[in-house]
Amino acid sequence: MKFLITGASGLLGSKFVTIALASGHEVHSVVHEHSTRDAHPHKLDITDQAAVKKTIADNSPEVVIHAASITDLDLCERNPELAYKVNAAATGFLADACQRQGGFLIYLSTDYVFDGERGNYGERDQVNPVNVYGRSKLLGEEEVVQKAGRFCIARTSVVFGWGRKFRPNFATWVYDKLRVGEKINVVTDQYATPTLSNDLARMLVEVAERRMNGVYHLSGSTRVNRYEFAVQLAHKFSLNEKLLTPVTADAVRWIAKRPFDSSLNVAKAYEALNNKPNTLNEALDEFAAEAHPGM
Repeated sequence: MKFLITGASGLLGSKFVTIALASGHEVHSVVHEHSTRDAHPHKLDITDQAAVKKTIADNSPEVVIHAASITDLDLCERNPELAYKVNAAATGFLADACQRQGGFLIYLSTDYVFDGERGNYGERDQVNPVNVYGRSKLLGEEEVVQKAGRFCIARTSVVFGWGRKFRPNFATWVYDKLRVGEKINVVTDQYATPTLSNDLARMLVEVAERRMNGVYHLSGSTRVNRYEFAVQLAHKFSLNEKLLTPVTADAVRWIAKRPFDSSLNVAKAYEALNNKPNTLNEALDEFAAEAHPGM
C-alpha cells in the first residue's frame, strides 16, 4: 500500500514511518522544517494549497495520514490566525486534494475538542473546545467531513515516546528531569488517556489497511492525571518520585486554558481493532524497554 504522511519527522510521524515500512508498505514522508531519512521525502508547506494539490496528484497515495499540526497550546492562543491556518485551512486543502485523487484520509485530531467537564468521552459525545488549539483542530475535523469523501478522524490524547530530541514530550521531560535529580511540579487536576506513539502508529497502520471510516478514539485505555502518570513513570525506571511535587493547574502560568478531564473512551477502537489500545502500564513497559543511555 502507498502511504503519504504529513508531519513525518514528528513524534508520531517518525514512528508511523518506521512501523509502516516494517509492514511492507511504501511510505512517502512530507516534512516542513526537520528532515527524515527513512522514506521518500517531500518538502511541503501544507498551507500552500497549490503545492498540496500537486504533491498529492504527483504521488497518488492510496492513504494520506495527516499528522502535521501546531500542538503548542500557548502558541496557538497567542497566534490564533496561525493555528487556524495550519490546523484547519491546511487540513481542508489536504482533504480536497485527497478526494480528487480518490484517496483515503486519516486526520489526527485531539481530545482537546472536548471541554473536559466530565471525561471518558465517546466518539458521539458533544464537542466543545475551550482553547484555540482545540477549536482549530475541530475546524480541521469539519473540513475533513465536508471535503474528504473517504476518511477517518482519529482523536488521540497526550502522545508520548522516544525519538524527538528537539522537542520533548511529557514523558521524556519527566524522565530527563528525574534522571538528573531535578525537582519538578506536576499537576494533579488534569486527566487524560496517555498514548504511546508506538501504539498509536500500529493502530493507524491497521486503520489505513482496513480503510476504517468515521471517527475513532485512538488513545491509551488508562484514565490518569499528570501527577499519577509521572509517578508511574518514576516507578518504571526506579527514579525518585519524591522529586515530583503535586500542584494544581491554577499554580501554573499557562496562557491557554486546559480541560480538566479530556480522557477518551476507547471501547469502539478496542472492539474493532486487532491492535488494541494499551493500558498505561503496558505502554510504559514498552517505553522503558526502548530507553537507552543518553535518552
